[in-house]
Amino acid sequence: MKCAVALVVLVICTIANGQIPINLSEQQKINALQYSAECFEKEHSTTEAATALIKGQFDGLDKNAQCFANCFLEKAGFISNGVPQPEVLSQKLGPNVGQDKLDAIMAKCNSLKGSDNCETAFVLYQCYYKEHATLA
Repeated sequence: MKCAVALVVLVICTIANGQIPINLSEQQKINALQYSAECFEKEHSTTEAATALIKGQFDGLDKNAQCFANCFLEKAGFISNGVPQPEVLSQKLGPNVGQDKLDAIMAKCNSLKGSDNCETAFVLYQCYYKEHATLA
């Protein structure tokens, strides 16, 4: 439980310090914190892995971190059963990233697949992160 509290504090600090480059409403911040805490517990991830994901440090992350990403993205509605949801992505990211840029990112990233839903979510998250459209 201490780790879950640490993760929630980490996410709050990251959002508050503007390290997540999107404008989130108060409700979206609350949802992100709730999803993070739930997925952290469910997937038995570590605060180090969560920190690495937030910072875009993807090398060496284990299956639990990949499944944490899958759980979070599923709860946020960005993916469903390993399939990106373009309507949700457009609705939630379009205003922050710009729809034209988002369309280009979706064309580049949405066809990526992993060996399972966790790996697929992880490679999708990496692609969006590298293209500057954070899925948080």
